[in-house]
Amino acid sequence: MKLTAENALRELVAGNLRFVEGCQTSQNVAINRAELSKGQSPIAAVIRCADSRVAPELVFDQPLGSLFVCGVAGNIPTLEIIESIEFSMQHLGTLLIVVMGHSDCGAVSAALHNEVVEGVFARVALAPVPDLDECIAYNAEQGINTILGTSRMIEDAVKKGIVQLVAGVLNIETGVFELVAQTKLSN
Repeated sequence: MKLTAENALRELVAGNLRFVEGCQTSQNVAINRAELSKGQSPIAAVIRCADSRVAPELVFDQPLGSLFVCGVAGNIPTLEIIESIEFSMQHLGTLLIVVMGHSDCGAVSAALHNEVVEGVFARVALAPVPDLDECIAYNAEQGINTILGTSRMIEDAVKKGIVQLVAGVLNIETGVFELVAQTKLSN
């Protein structure tokens, strides 16, 4: 089956269901290292929070080499992260970009309570409703707009129906990754 953004998203959703049910199938065994040393073919690029409880390979039940992961507090698509995602598209053929927020996010909480007002924390997008869960989902969703507003290459690929962006929130307690926004691939 040809890899498409839709297929990649289906695989991540299925992998998350396996993770939630405790039926993971991915194994990162020593025998696979030789193959991994030859290169990578990620099915998706993931912008995740730097939180130690958020590991996309586990949450989506994917083996090493399947996800191109970039992390920063608050899953903020900084210029460096966007350029890294562009690299994954140009050189690795990545067709799906995931902005991954998570429950109980300390970076979003700090921004919501004005604890840190500079640097990357100042770039957290806060929802009109001052509720932590609402702000976490809103911040992930706004990541899509930030990426599209910053990268002409990604915007053009989305307009051509080649690349898709999705945003979602991982519930750390249940393991469920819930989509909150996505771009459309075709008419």
